[in-house]
Amino acid sequence: MLRLRTPVWVTKHNSLPEEPEEVSPVVYGQIRKKMQALRPERPLVSIVIIAHNEEKDILRTLSSLADTESEMPTELIVVNNNSTDRTQEILDKCGVKSVTESRQGIGWARQAGLEAARGSIIINGDADSIYPPGWSEAMAKPLLEIAEVNTVYSRYSFIPSRTFFAARLLLRIHEAFASGLFSIRRRHADPVNVMGFSFGFRKADAVALGGFQVDAKHRWEDGLMVLALTEKGKIHLVRSNAARVWTSDRRLMIDGGYRKAFWQRTLKHLGYMPDYLNLKKETNLRT
Repeated sequence: MLRLRTPVWVTKHNSLPEEPEEVSPVVYGQIRKKMQALRPERPLVSIVIIAHNEEKDILRTLSSLADTESEMPTELIVVNNNSTDRTQEILDKCGVKSVTESRQGIGWARQAGLEAARGSIIINGDADSIYPPGWSEAMAKPLLEIAEVNTVYSRYSFIPSRTFFAARLLLRIHEAFASGLFSIRRRHADPVNVMGFSFGFRKADAVALGGFQVDAKHRWEDGLMVLALTEKGKIHLVRSNAARVWTSDRRLMIDGGYRKAFWQRTLKHLGYMPDYLNLKKETNLRT
């Protein structure tokens, strides 16, 4: 499927205002009411979202997660990692269960979420993405049904922040390149494919490994966890569109726009290609 248009359900969430004061109290009330379903007494699945100064995006994420549809008792936890903006205010208005992690860093935030989660299955996400209603269930099923699988991840599409008519087409080209790269890496370097906005595992497996590498020398805390998990089980790519995440294109814009970001990433990954084709198991990515 080409996905040349942004789905209506994504647009619904993405059209919410960036500024918290512009959001109607009715919208907050609707989200808060739906969030009650994500506070079960005995959750099987825990959705853990980490956030740092996300006041412009997190309402859209919460709005999408409030529409979660699952037969599995599912809780939502947001880890506020020292936000200095109105992130916590939005969480409170939406009735979201949140925890505060005062130690700065993605690894610390992920670890706080792991410790707070009550479900046996942890599905991790970020606060600048929009999630389909069936995301958590589609991600959790392989972990519940396939014994040898202990890590799951899914793919993504970009939400255009530019309004010109070819914006989604340019982003689709970027996604097609990324998809081809994913396929190459799956053979020898699948842990590199796993991204923080959509991956999951069994809580017991992560705890047995000592949790996230909070003192890592780089930011690849999700990859470090996945690499450790793959020593005990297999990675599973959830291909269903029910698990496809729609995420902001802001990182592309920071890198100079769609075209410039595309070429920068192309050259970067071509340089890494020998490693992708022959990633040694003994490679120590924890340092």
